[in-house]
Amino acid sequence: MPFFILSRAKLVTVYVKLLGSLLPLVHSNPSGQVQISLREDSTVGEAIRELSIPAEQVKLVLVNHTGAELNQPLKEGDHVSLFPPEYPVFADWQGSILGKSRER
Repeated sequence: MPFFILSRAKLVTVYVKLLGSLLPLVHSNPSGQVQISLREDSTVGEAIRELSIPAEQVKLVLVNHTGAELNQPLKEGDHVSLFPPEYPVFADWQGSILGKSRER
């Protein structure tokens, strides 16, 4: 009989800030922030799925105040901000607006 050692994946805690129309999609504190635990090396996209937020409702993602793509890995203590399409952002900003990366 084979012997298997099941290792537990290390978890990291990240803090997600929801803005605009994303607020009612997730039970968060009054400031729109929610704390979640994910497997180590989980991505922004996996965090969005964990919160049951439809990806098409997220237009812009910042991780630690820097533009991020859905495939960016998250680390312990990262702060993720999720912006919906209607949220005012700089119209000429060429950062990681997700519509651009989805078109590739």
